[in-house]
Amino acid sequence: MGNTKAQPEDIQVPAYDDIVDAHGLTILNEVGDWSVENGDLFLTKDGDFKVGDTAYNGLFRLVQTWRFSEAHLRYLFDTIGKVLAWRKSLDERLNALGEERASRFSLEPDPDFWRALHAIDDQQAATVFGASIYAGALILMLSGALLRFRDDIDGKDHWTKVGPFFNGHSVGAIIEAGANGFRHADEWAKTRTPDARQKRSQDIINGALSGSPPPDESSMGKCVELLQMLGGGKFKGLATNVFTFAHGLAVEVRAKSS
Repeated sequence: MGNTKAQPEDIQVPAYDDIVDAHGLTILNEVGDWSVENGDLFLTKDGDFKVGDTAYNGLFRLVQTWRFSEAHLRYLFDTIGKVLAWRKSLDERLNALGEERASRFSLEPDPDFWRALHAIDDQQAATVFGASIYAGALILMLSGALLRFRDDIDGKDHWTKVGPFFNGHSVGAIIEAGANGFRHADEWAKTRTPDARQKRSQDIINGALSGSPPPDESSMGKCVELLQMLGGGKFKGLATNVFTFAHGLAVEVRAKSS
């Protein structure tokens, strides 16, 4: 027999009830039965079995998506923090290198100094790209889950009207705009006068971040900055804001359809 390969660590999947309780998703405290129409089980638009009414089913599916994604979402969020900390340490190394060079100033060539300087420059660039890539992947995942949720509950009319708000912009609108910015970063960079669709997303991103300290270098779609704002530096904060928004949207849609 061949050698047994090491297995990856077990992925910790949070219990459904733990997510419901942690975020106060009271709609899901109800009993959700299969939905039946004309004697047949009712299906969602994408062919899944519908559980409970529209608001219940949409929120139920969002929680299930989150449960199976949380370990990976948390990994991305935590890695962003590690990369940003790495960037800070590189800034300190660069300052120390400059001070050391100044203390022994000489007109003679110093190849060791320049090699060290270029190595730090390269690593700084890697941290900028790395944080942007991890943040963009996280924003894209959140956007996909929330947009499916919005479609499940027909919540587009209330998408921008449910809190929590950041400078007047809803969590759903911010995440959607950030995903657009990351997905079309190259296109936006080449556009001097944005069209209406680009401007709508750019206005949301810039409006939500208004008053925040500007970064040394902006990430693609400003996803790093948006996640720091939405989470307050903690994954738990991000999860709380996402589910507070989603539950509020479900409650609003249910109230309007009653």
